Amino acid sequence: MTDTSNQDMLYIWLDTDPNSNQPELAIEDTPGISDLDLIAEAMLSGHLGRYLPVTIRFATHPDPQPNKVRSVDTARILRERSIAHRRRYEIIQPVNLEDR
Repeated sequence: MTDTSNQDMLYIWLDTDPNSNQPELAIEDTPGISDLDLIAEAMLSGHLGRYLPVTIRFATHPDPQPNKVRSVDTARILRERSIAHRRRYEIIQPVNLEDR
């Protein structure tokens, strides 16, 4: 995670639960720019990685109260901002294939 000293940050959880885990990423929270615009910019720059979850959760505090965590549908933000993308689905195999 990025050094957050003396900066307002936007904390992001991609695959973990904000109620029980530390944020996976942090980006600078620029005053006057919407959080969704900042997240879209981070997507375009590759800061969030190439593969994104269905929902991105974010907050302005690294250990937020549950009612302070916001989320955005990844497909929606990609579509609304005309960010080129592919849809893919991950198939999670059971541990023992004979149990099927």
